[in-house]
Amino acid sequence: MSPLAMSPLRAGQVIEIRFPTFTPRITFHSERELTVEIVEGGDAGFSDTVAYEAVAVRDGLVILSWQEHLGSTIVHVLDLTSGEAYSLVTPAKGGFMRLTGRIEVKSST
Repeated sequence: MSPLAMSPLRAGQVIEIRFPTFTPRITFHSERELTVEIVEGGDAGFSDTVAYEAVAVRDGLVILSWQEHLGSTIVHVLDLTSGEAYSLVTPAKGGFMRLTGRIEVKSST
């Protein structure tokens, strides 16, 4: 088995994912901590700083996951080459969401 590529996600980097009904902004503070803010759409104004894990599957493809303090679980498959995000969310209030959105890099390190 070959080693995984290093994650291209770095401290100081900011990305937004434009889903059809809302837009989260993700700010990476370190290799283990990020802040997610909903900047447009449903739940606008929500913000949480959490521990996360990022696994680089190959160059340009990253699996990013975390659990929010209110209990929602988030998994993003980020195709940084094509600019597409494929996301799975289990909201704290129940249910399951599958989302596809466009990634926009707002700030890179």
